[in-house]
Amino acid sequence: MPKVKVVGRHAAILPFKAAGVELEPIEDAEGARNALRAIRETAEETLVLIPEDIAGECAADIALLRQGSSVIVLNLPSFSGAAGIQRERVRQLVARSLGVDLIGKK
Repeated sequence: MPKVKVVGRHAAILPFKAAGVELEPIEDAEGARNALRAIRETAEETLVLIPEDIAGECAADIALLRQGSSVIVLNLPSFSGAAGIQRERVRQLVARSLGVDLIGKK
């Protein structure tokens, strides 16, 4: 059975503990990069949840994690305001699949 981990600042990810999710508390982007590297090294099937503000700072590490592994990374909307990463990702997926940018850039 795949693991589910959430990477983020302690206060933001603490509610996930009630759902039985493994917490990877971090203080900054460097801590997130270290946590993502550790997840990549385990080579286990894992669903990683990460707030979009942190994901934006660790985009290269997330791309490496997604390549050739059994890890799925999902961005969570940030508590500190939407950075728009999820919106842009959905816009790109829709444009690629339909051949038309229906959502458009803001």
